[in-house]
Amino acid sequence: MKTIFKLGLSGAQGSGKTTLAKAFSERTGIPYFDADVRGILKRNGFDCRADMSLPEYIDMQETVCRELFNSYPDHSFITDRTPVDVISYTLAYIPPTISLDTELGRSVELSVIDIVTSIRQALDKHFSLVILIRGSFVGSDDKSRADRASTHLAYRMKLESLMEGEIRRCVDFNFTTPIEFRVMPENIKQLDNRVESLVGVYEKHIDQFGYETTTSH
Repeated sequence: MKTIFKLGLSGAQGSGKTTLAKAFSERTGIPYFDADVRGILKRNGFDCRADMSLPEYIDMQETVCRELFNSYPDHSFITDRTPVDVISYTLAYIPPTISLDTELGRSVELSVIDIVTSIRQALDKHFSLVILIRGSFVGSDDKSRADRASTHLAYRMKLESLMEGEIRRCVDFNFTTPIEFRVMPENIKQLDNRVESLVGVYEKHIDQFGYETTTSH
């Protein structure tokens, strides 16, 4: 019998989540789950780099919630997109001028409450560990890609701050199943070192349930 290990990597675009997730999967045999958010957006007619009104952006995020949260597998996996990312991208778009004195402001507040509720439920149901990956070098190819959000330094810093704040809030949330939330030290930059760090966490998770570690070295 094996314990279920469901690991989600959070982080801004260009932080190396996908590369790390695939490398960890190859090392441990834990399946990589492709969240395919780009596919979700394309199927539903959204362009993450297009100019959108606030209601359109909220609609896009609600669509990601519905499709992504219903697609996480029941078996062990590692993925590069978590509910923490979804709420952080949502909050990043909320302007400082929004007001509860307007119909739009009230509508957006209700939508955000619904999204927060759904991300808490998705975390509770689908994850045993979420790790924030901060910082990385974004290559020229990444910067020119039209199918991903902006890789501007200021925007990425904003997202990282939101993600770290959301993780801190999640720590205080009363989940029905144990979930660990961690932040990978920013000085761990090399891929091999990042993989070793995740493998160490994986082995501790398995060992705490009394199972023999079978990770290859």
